[in-house]
Amino acid sequence: MIRNGNVHLTINGNVYLTITELERRLPIYLTCVGKWKNQYPITRQNDYPDYQWIQCTSGQGVLKSAGMQYSIKAGQGMLLYPYEAHEYYATEEPWGVWWLSFNGTQAPSMLRTLQFEGTQVMHVTHPEPLIDKFALLQSRAALSEQINSVECSGIVYNMILDLYRYGALTDIQSRQRYYTQLTPALKLIEEKHHLPLTLGDIASSLGVSEQHTCLLFQKTFGMRPFAYVTQVRLRKAKELLLRAPELPVSEVARSVGYEHTSYFIHLFKQKENRTPQQFRNYS
Repeated sequence: MIRNGNVHLTINGNVYLTITELERRLPIYLTCVGKWKNQYPITRQNDYPDYQWIQCTSGQGVLKSAGMQYSIKAGQGMLLYPYEAHEYYATEEPWGVWWLSFNGTQAPSMLRTLQFEGTQVMHVTHPEPLIDKFALLQSRAALSEQINSVECSGIVYNMILDLYRYGALTDIQSRQRYYTQLTPALKLIEEKHHLPLTLGDIASSLGVSEQHTCLLFQKTFGMRPFAYVTQVRLRKAKELLLRAPELPVSEVARSVGYEHTSYFIHLFKQKENRTPQQFRNYS
């Protein structure tokens, strides 16, 4: 099908796009997307130019790359880097998969920033959002209208963030890596918890975007940045309540960053199941 200068080839619902100058100007663009009820064997040398994400929905298969062999089953997927030789095939049929290929001037830096370094297999704790986006991406790509290139770019971008958000940490080293990356922000919060910190302040300490800051905190602590700030402030408040029993609760609140005493008491009781004064009296 040809519309507005774009050429899209659709085979069995799978969409293969001819990339125009419009797509090449996008930071990330889709090159093809589809679904197989039973993935057939693939062997590629180092000549495939795009990144790929292949999400397994049923059965089981094997990926071979760089001398390593990985098993992939439902709930898992594989991120394949361009120009890396690889082979994959089913070991338990039907091996159902969704798949897409993408590229773009910002694709390498985005994946590197999110620490997706090289071909790898990931376990996705919540695959449903990804699968929903696969279906949406397939339907949008098939329309072959230029404006859909921009929409597809946004969907692919959000799918990469979903991989970062829902990709399971597989070992302690991974968590330690994220923690190390957060160290400047943790130091800032520890030292300036009493000030009206913003998400921009925290992100600036890391030199990354606010969205990426939120993802780092989620990956490391399972909470958003300001949930962590609240945790630090309440810890400091408990220390102060016990260390300075003569200090009014209102002063304790201000000392840890809360101008409104009533809000501080409400938050403290919500988290500790008792008021600051009860904590002080019975600790």
